[in-house]
Amino acid sequence: MRTNSLALSIIFTLVELAIFFYVGIKYDLFHIRKICLKDILKWLLSYALLFLFYIFVNFFGPTQSDTTQAVKSLSLSLPVLFLDLCIFAPVTEEMFMRGMLQGTVFKNTYIGLVATSILFAYLHGPDTIPSFITYLGMGLAFGIRYKTSDNLWNSILLHALNNLVAYCFMYLI
Repeated sequence: MRTNSLALSIIFTLVELAIFFYVGIKYDLFHIRKICLKDILKWLLSYALLFLFYIFVNFFGPTQSDTTQAVKSLSLSLPVLFLDLCIFAPVTEEMFMRGMLQGTVFKNTYIGLVATSILFAYLHGPDTIPSFITYLGMGLAFGIRYKTSDNLWNSILLHALNNLVAYCFMYLI
């Protein structure tokens, strides 16, 4: 069973990478803009606000989704999970949600911000209202970072920070 899960994870990761490069080249998302200290401070502030939001929503009920439970049940090694959860997932999800949908389809408008945040929440498989609100908050936070900076790397890095903290709590603590 473990070998099948590892093989599937490797295949999925290769597909993610192929999509990443195709979309990145097609929509010129590889244009790396300078990231400064101000951006880093905004990531940290955004994450601190997001963390406070998580604490607030947890008072209303469970916030784990089917996606979280599925990830916990995987029998993959910690390094493979780390690569997928903390690097590949943030990159591919943000390229699709913020880069393609919010940025290209919706021209980085507020309607695009709201629409992609709702879609982001829905795609993460929430099974309770608090878990939907949690994912909606994440989508809004990532989308706001993209909208205010017009730099996809800001939302990718905030998403990666969010997943890194979740990874540490799920597997290392």
